[in-house]
Order: sequence, then C-alpha cells, then structure tokens
Amino acid sequence: MAYKYDLIQSVSAWLHGDFSVMMQGRYEMLYVSVPLMAIAYAYANRFTIAGMGEEMATNLGIRYRSIVYTGLLIVAVVSAVEVLTVGTLPFLGLIVPNIVTMYYGDHLRKVLPLTAIVGALFVLVCDVFGRVAIYPYEIPIGLTVGVIGSGVFLYLLARRTRQYV
Repeated sequence: MAYKYDLIQSVSAWLHGDFSVMMQGRYEMLYVSVPLMAIAYAYANRFTIAGMGEEMATNLGIRYRSIVYTGLLIVAVVSAVEVLTVGTLPFLGLIVPNIVTMYYGDHLRKVLPLTAIVGALFVLVCDVFGRVAIYPYEIPIGLTVGVIGSGVFLYLLARRTRQYV
C-alpha cells in the first residue's frame, strides 16, 4: 500500500511541481544542465547577435541557422530535464527574463547569470510561501509559481500597454 501511495505522490509531484518528494534518484538529471548552461554562456554573444535577425547576423559573419538550432537544442534539453525533475513551473520563463532584461538590457552574456540567480530566488520565495501559507500542509510549487507569476505577468502586460499608448 505504501508503494502505491509513493507512486501517486511522485506522479502528482511531477505533474504539479513539488520539491517535497526530492530524494536521491530524482535530482541527478539536473547535472546534465550544468554543462549545457556553460555552453550557453560560451555562445551567449552569438545568441545576442542572432537575436538581431537573420540578415544582421549573416552580415556580422555568424551562421544564423546553426546558432539558432544550437540555442533551441540547449533550451529544449534543459527544459526537459527541469520538467522531469521538478515538474512544470508556469510563467517562470516568461517573467524572470523579461524583468531582468527591462533593467539590465538585452546582452545575453551580461544577463544570463543574473537571470539564473533571480529565477532561483523567485522559485525559493514561492516555495517558502507555499510551505508557510497553510502550515502544516504544503501548496505545490507549480501552483504557487503559477499564481504569483500570472499576477506579475499581467502587471507587466498592463504596464507595457500603458507605456506605448
């Protein structure tokens, strides 16, 4: 009976995002993302140039398609590892990079470490809030990040539309 409960809890954690079932054997896949993040940091200048568009990147001597495919591969693998380990964390990839970019600009080599730190702090704050809000029970991290992230995202949308009107 305990095995069935553990399986249900594990599947629920995978679907909703939950740190409470983190144990040995669940987080080791995150070690795949460390070298991929180093590769992304090494390619950061090329990604910034590719973000200017295909014509500009070609004029600056960058092979646009290979850089874009490399970036897509890195993002896909890191995202898959994160979803397999923790579960879905909605709005995290939308709000954190946009907030950091608003304050520090678009140069990827400069904002990549800061985005990682701000994203980790945001997830930490949401996890602590989810554990404290209805103590002794826990709110899954995916739900907490989704609710807080959607509010921040709507604020960013409203702020941006007011800015350009």
